[in-house]
Amino acid sequence: MAYDVEKNIAFKIEQQFPAIYREEQNELVALVTDYYKFMETQSNQAVYNSRRMFEYRDITTTLQSMIIFFQKKYLVDLPLLDDASVRLLVKNILALYRRKGSENGITLFFRMFYQEDIQIYNPSNNIFKPSDSDWRTGEFLQLIPNSGTFYARDGVTYYDYGDLLNKNIVGSTSHAKAAVDKINLILLNNTLTPIIYINQVKGQFQRYDDVVARINGQDVLFGIVNGSASGIEIDLNYGGTTGNAIGDIFNVTSTYGKGATCIVTDTEDEFTGIVNYTLEDGGFGYTIENTRLLVSNQSLILQNPDSIFVELEYLEDQFGNRGKVIGQNASSVGLLMDVGDEFVVNSIINTVDRTSNITVTPVLKIAAKNDSSPGPLYPDTNDVNDVKVEALSNSQTISLITDVISGFLTVPLNSSNFNTVPPATAPMSGTANPVTLATPLNAAFDLTPFTIGSIESFENINPGSDYINDVFTLVRDETMISFERYEQVLVVDNFSALFSVGDLVAQASSGVSGIITSINPDNSYITVRPYAYYGFDETNIAHKGTTYDIISTERDYGSNQYGKNAKMTSKTLFATGRVSKVKILNSGFGYLDGETVFLTDDNGNIVAKGTMIADAQGISAGFWGGETSHLNGYKADGTYYDSRNKLHDSDFYQEYSYEIRSTVDIETYRDTLKQNVHLAGTRLFGKFTYNKKSVLGVSARMFVAKKEDPLIGGDPIVGPGQPGLESVIVYSADRNTISVDSTNLRVDTAG
Repeated sequence: MAYDVEKNIAFKIEQQFPAIYREEQNELVALVTDYYKFMETQSNQAVYNSRRMFEYRDITTTLQSMIIFFQKKYLVDLPLLDDASVRLLVKNILALYRRKGSENGITLFFRMFYQEDIQIYNPSNNIFKPSDSDWRTGEFLQLIPNSGTFYARDGVTYYDYGDLLNKNIVGSTSHAKAAVDKINLILLNNTLTPIIYINQVKGQFQRYDDVVARINGQDVLFGIVNGSASGIEIDLNYGGTTGNAIGDIFNVTSTYGKGATCIVTDTEDEFTGIVNYTLEDGGFGYTIENTRLLVSNQSLILQNPDSIFVELEYLEDQFGNRGKVIGQNASSVGLLMDVGDEFVVNSIINTVDRTSNITVTPVLKIAAKNDSSPGPLYPDTNDVNDVKVEALSNSQTISLITDVISGFLTVPLNSSNFNTVPPATAPMSGTANPVTLATPLNAAFDLTPFTIGSIESFENINPGSDYINDVFTLVRDETMISFERYEQVLVVDNFSALFSVGDLVAQASSGVSGIITSINPDNSYITVRPYAYYGFDETNIAHKGTTYDIISTERDYGSNQYGKNAKMTSKTLFATGRVSKVKILNSGFGYLDGETVFLTDDNGNIVAKGTMIADAQGISAGFWGGETSHLNGYKADGTYYDSRNKLHDSDFYQEYSYEIRSTVDIETYRDTLKQNVHLAGTRLFGKFTYNKKSVLGVSARMFVAKKEDPLIGGDPIVGPGQPGLESVIVYSADRNTISVDSTNLRVDTAG
């Protein structure tokens, strides 16, 4: 409530007298007026002071002599201050008293009475507590590699990953939300890859989500989610190992990914003794007419860790029984026996196709021959029950010369007729006869049309019965194999991190398409399987809407030829405990969506096979949620660090102590602080710390004296040329901090 007291009324006195007095007795009027002026203008008079009583009780307008009374009433036991400070503090002291016992109260206390910014350290934060922490599972986003610079929509303002810390992000497609905890850059397949660790996740981020954060009122895109291992679809047709149990933990091994683990959530318990066939890869270069499905019908059980046998080589025993190798693993080799032949218990088995043949020993067991699956192996007749290719995809019709040159190697070049048998083993396929050196090629040889493609499926496959051993399978087209067509290596001018195994590529100029089968980012090339006999030329290719220039193309002679690059697996269901379902425990890094992975034990043995699902956010192995439950650990860069946790000592390192770090000596403020803002039951400690704000980017010089000498000038940050100083450290920082305890001078910021 405001009061307005008129301080001077002497000028109104004359009007209070009747007119006769003003006319006849003006001396009396003047005397009374002067008296009022005297009472109103002399500060030692009651009238003067009574009319200013409301001003005197306001600290802003009170008398200088009254300030001491305000100080004694409202600032008792607090440091003595100048009058201007008292006026300010009395008006704000309530804010201090309301914060009594809190860190904010102590901070305000120092700012009010010492004009000092302090630091408060709680030793309880560094007390070692063995059972204090909890285990948490973290989540992260593996991004497609990028430049690390991100522009806002205005096209001018740009940010880096440091600006993303502690920000909220959202997925552009999934609309999942999360807060960014930290960001690491790791080297995956020789490419620096961003990993964003997130918490408070709502929803699930998806592959190819744009990571969007709102900064300074603008939406900024911080890269694209590449997807991390989130699940595995187990291949139930793969053999794998038996005797596994729910709860077993296995490593996930692949060509590109590392570090993932999974836990078994279900196993098979079926015992059928039948063979289940699965076409994993249809390859390319197959024809319906000439494709053969080769399946082993007898197995040798033996120790074969080094896989010593060669595909399709023959083994023969002392009785003349023969079979060719179809497949092998660490414990067996599968053979396709000649018609009517079978190895028996006392067979002594040898290789026959090698320069130096060997005896296969020791053979632990020879499984009985079983050719009840898959049915007639060669579709050489029109029997509708033969096993044969049901359909082709990515098909192409070509015309080829099928004559084999080896049939004419003994024919003299000056022969009057190359078709004469002998020495030729068969006539040439053309219409000309006789054939000489002068005969045109299109008359000597005939072009045969072929429709080639990828195998879509087989038909008439019988699962068989009573199998007790693994079965091995090969898919071959010998006619196409003889033409020696291979996959191609494309050297790409503007190589992209977006290339992934299994992606489609296309070439407009040739009309050829194909898939990527391997990637080499170091040498900027991809290996592709063209769905065409002659493959890609050196014009540009398109991948996911982007055009890439091709520097060169060449055959990949390390790849499987057309006609032998399909992959058929066969699984014999004969025991319990095969892995059928798993759950990801740790996503690891670098796994590709859709790639083939293997579950392995700690010794590297393959337990199961599956297809990786890597289309969402990743799961980390986990971490201890607190920092007081361990004494040390490792930083993100792998270096060892000391957590500085200490054992409880009931003195400094205890729950209810705190330390004030300031340039003010503790003896100066101890009693005053305890009487006014200290919390009862806690213990106060003090430590000298110099903390000074610097001009950002300005290099400051620090001069440190010898240990036995005092700091010169009181301020450790002084100008150059000061006498008696021992050493100089030059650094740049936005804040300089120096802490001193009983023995050492410690500089927190140095450069």
